Amino acid sequence: TYTDVRLYAVHRITGASVQAEPAHRPDGFSLDEYIAQGALQFGDGRTIRLKARISPWLADILTETPLTADQRLEPIGDELRLTATITDSWQLRWWILSQGAGMTVLEPKDLRKDIITELKNGLRGYGPD
Repeated sequence: TYTDVRLYAVHRITGASVQAEPAHRPDGFSLDEYIAQGALQFGDGRTIRLKARISPWLADILTETPLTADQRLEPIGDELRLTATITDSWQLRWWILSQGAGMTVLEPKDLRKDIITELKNGLRGYGPD
């Protein structure tokens, strides 16, 4: 019997059976709080204030499906400024990298630096052109 919260990759489960003993839930555990703390995004739960320049097409997507409840989009010339309070996680960083030229992180500075490093490392594989 485990006393900590367990995560399972559902796509790896090949079968299930009903057990006589009840499932164990740690005292005081709240799934909503667990998710809100960023546990399923594999980060440390630290919240950041993300500021970025984004393209109009990405702004359209974020208007339909906001990153957070406090997300703001402000027009600045041909682009928009995104501001949102969000959990810093590998999933956020993966999503930012997947936006390519459609997004430029402005703040926080450490996140911006990490994204620049990842982009430079990825570019190395393509050699000089």
